[in-house]
Amino acid sequence: MIDLLAWTIAAVMVAVSVLVHFETMTLISDRVVPWGVRRKQGRRTLVFALMALMLGHVVQIWLFAVAIRVMLWFPAFGGIGGGFEGKVGDYLYFSAVNYTSLGYGEVFPVGSIRALAVTEALTGLMMIGWSASFTYLKMEQLWQSRATRPKDHPGHRP
Repeated sequence: MIDLLAWTIAAVMVAVSVLVHFETMTLISDRVVPWGVRRKQGRRTLVFALMALMLGHVVQIWLFAVAIRVMLWFPAFGGIGGGFEGKVGDYLYFSAVNYTSLGYGEVFPVGSIRALAVTEALTGLMMIGWSASFTYLKMEQLWQSRATRPKDHPGHRP
């Protein structure tokens, strides 16, 4: 029964993560790099867009860290072994290592909490891939905008 609950929590975290990521990309599309707008956009725009995407990933890592902390309040979910001391930074580190699929191995999940750990890894891979695809589309938009500028435009480069 506890395994089913762990997988349910993991599924909820996937949904939350997708929503956070979608809203982050919507904000970028509506405010930072709007679709179809032909205005001067360049390095600064791209830096802001990438910073916003990164912030979205960081928010997701924090949310998973909170979920891990809440689950560990209940011993039935298991624990985290290795060099884990239970400090805020430990939860964030464990979450970030899972989210990025880095997997150093010096901290590791034990018990049913593994469901959340592996789900976070898969979710992170999907969200990072989604960010890469989104960034490519936005860069393509910026490049097309620059290519269609009149030749006499001050920002035009041959």
